[in-house]
Amino acid sequence: MAAPPPIPREVRRLGVHAVRIVWQDDHQAEYGNRYLRDNCPCAECRENPRRTLPIVGQEEEVYPVQIAAVGRYAISVQWSDGHDTGIYSYKTLREICPCAACVG
Repeated sequence: MAAPPPIPREVRRLGVHAVRIVWQDDHQAEYGNRYLRDNCPCAECRENPRRTLPIVGQEEEVYPVQIAAVGRYAISVQWSDGHDTGIYSYKTLREICPCAACVG
């Protein structure tokens, strides 16, 4: 049986540039805003991977307006471009961690 994914100890916006998650196992990850927005797990975004985001350019141009816990398994993000239907499970967030230890 697979171990359950770690649970975040802290989820924090880093200005308008990124979101940092510190996991219970002390792993830290910084997710650029554009990276998180591009990896939105909602049905609309998954079904239309070639979608054009309303804001095109540098990742500073799209940022989380609000981040909220969804039960004990996920976070929801309200984006500055008006998108708010993506629920990012902790499992998904850990799987898409962009840090050097996870990617390389």
